[in-house]
Amino acid sequence: MAAISRLYVTSDDLHAYIDEMLPPRAATRVSSALEQDHAARSRVAAYLKQKADLRILYGDVLDEPVPATMAEMVSAARLEAARGQK
Repeated sequence: MAAISRLYVTSDDLHAYIDEMLPPRAATRVSSALEQDHAARSRVAAYLKQKADLRILYGDVLDEPVPATMAEMVSAARLEAARGQK
């Protein structure tokens, strides 16, 4: 991951910021970086447009239930991972 600003904000940081998944301190750091870095602001704008476009195209899929077979596979994988951590 390439650093985008002098404050070392990564693409992952920007995506998490957009998705409101950052802890408050990290969100503040990204916010400060965006104030200083035009390139980072441009990337955020592009990511937000992409997010909106994807929601237009596939938003209805988000409301569909997860297929039972897929849910079972995820549950099995989580159990296997938990066993491996013990």
